[in-house]
Amino acid sequence: MSGANRVGAVPGVATPGGGMPPAGQVETVVLEVRESRRSSGPLWLVLGFLMLGLPFIGRQRVSISNQRIRLEQGFWTRVRDDIEIFRIRDVVVKQNLWHRLLGVGDIVIRSTEGRTEETHVLRGLPDPDKVSETLRSIWNSTSRPRGPATSLD
Repeated sequence: MSGANRVGAVPGVATPGGGMPPAGQVETVVLEVRESRRSSGPLWLVLGFLMLGLPFIGRQRVSISNQRIRLEQGFWTRVRDDIEIFRIRDVVVKQNLWHRLLGVGDIVIRSTEGRTEETHVLRGLPDPDKVSETLRSIWNSTSRPRGPATSLD
């Protein structure tokens, strides 16, 4: 399902507090992508085929919903990391020459968890500019204050 988008609601997904989301706030999956095989480069691609495709088994899977980003990676040891959208502080797109030619790139997300800053790298995503803009629009719709601006003066 490399590069394919899936959109749909995720009913019954627990909120960070442990309970169910309030009525009317259903978590919706906006984008699901996997690390592209093109991001490995020609040398690693040849070595991967020689090693029977083992480097591609544990590719990173990314699911972006309107509430969180879910990163899953690994084959022997599965690691899942959730990044809440409201905790995101910065999103950076990185592409070297090879990645630009192939249309893939990395997205570096800086977020806060308590008092510490975390850095997450979404590797080898197809069309990283589109993914970055999707994250930005979700962040704007969920994390920005709504309603008219008020002044306390």
